[in-house]
Amino acid sequence: MLSVVDVDEVGDIETLLMFLFARPVRVGEVWDDEAGATAIEVVIAGNDESIGSAYEFPLSVMDLARACAETVEVLGAYTRDGFALEEAAPDVSSMGETQLITALQQALGQVRFFNMMDADD
Repeated sequence: MLSVVDVDEVGDIETLLMFLFARPVRVGEVWDDEAGATAIEVVIAGNDESIGSAYEFPLSVMDLARACAETVEVLGAYTRDGFALEEAAPDVSSMGETQLITALQQALGQVRFFNMMDADD
């Protein structure tokens, strides 16, 4: 999955999802030694609660975005300090393939810019 979107680490997937859904997201790796399986855990923040899900590899970024979109729908619109965000997050679940690819490309561009800014610290 990492090579498909050309990210450097799992933290970049976390940042990608944060930009895509305009809300806090936490991503971590999950290992199951008994089954020998690797999964990625994604915790998406809502206003009052967070929902975590684990997704087994291999998984495309498109599939991950669509699966996370279902969680975002359940959580509803995200607000900060009770105020609606100035720019609403895109409705990923209703996007066609081309629209989602474009949204992911834009989010990946934001990740790259964020990483460049962060590298200056």
